[in-house]
Amino acid sequence: MRFEKTGNVTDNFYVAGSSGVPVYVLDGPSPALFDAGITVMGKIYVNDIKKILGDRSPEYLFLTHAHFDHTGSAGYFKRIWPDLKIVGSAQSRDILVRPGAIKLITALNGAGIERAQASGFDPINDTPFEPFEIEQVVGHGQRINLGPDLFVEALHMPGHTRDFTSYWISAKKILIASEAVGCEDNTGYIQAEFLVDYDRYLDNIYRLSHLDAEVLCIGHGMVLTGADVKAYMRRSIKSAKKYLFMVEGFLREANGNLETAAAKVKAVDWDNKPFPKQPEQPYLLNTRQRMHIIWERMQA
Repeated sequence: MRFEKTGNVTDNFYVAGSSGVPVYVLDGPSPALFDAGITVMGKIYVNDIKKILGDRSPEYLFLTHAHFDHTGSAGYFKRIWPDLKIVGSAQSRDILVRPGAIKLITALNGAGIERAQASGFDPINDTPFEPFEIEQVVGHGQRINLGPDLFVEALHMPGHTRDFTSYWISAKKILIASEAVGCEDNTGYIQAEFLVDYDRYLDNIYRLSHLDAEVLCIGHGMVLTGADVKAYMRRSIKSAKKYLFMVEGFLREANGNLETAAAKVKAVDWDNKPFPKQPEQPYLLNTRQRMHIIWERMQA
């Protein structure tokens, strides 16, 4: 099944805010959130979370990586729930104290206010991104106990970013993979989401596909369940290989000119896609980086 809305996905597991920029909620003895979406939707996330948890507060916020659309409301959540423990990798912790990173995250989140207003989101959080600290660092294989026989296991997955962590909840067979497995858009195309290492990114998909996940949470747009989990993994692997072949061809045609090749990729990969889609600025940032990674790989 493809779950492309907010609300209850399966037993005590929910999508809050928006399927496009979700916050995942796991209810239980120690309620947990996964990722913090964008700043402008902070109030919407909080309203949804309170509907799920009632008077209780979430105890943990698990971050997959330090990108603006996964950390945007973390500081706002911390202000609403001061005892919330924010969890992530050591690399994410280090990124989120750098002035340059904070400036970029703030700017990218600020650019979303007009889009959210035009899309009819309400209520809008029009305050700037609030910096925060990761208080509990998790490494690969480390588990955090959320209750009797209920653990969240961190899986370090560098490939999309160096700081990337997916989360595996084995008792419920829920995999918070996010961009480690790419992101499907509203045309059915799965964007390969490697920004630091193509080969490790592809290997991560193979590794995650061997888990017996029955619920797969990708970074944006939908949750997959049942047989659609394995089917998505197979399609994501195929899409990543096809993307590599396409980009290598454009780079050869452009004699290694990354800007020329990136423009050709954008024409195929973004220009004619219908909205909603990734905003142009972050798309171009990511595409240029993917070009760089593939060109270096071709020179090795």
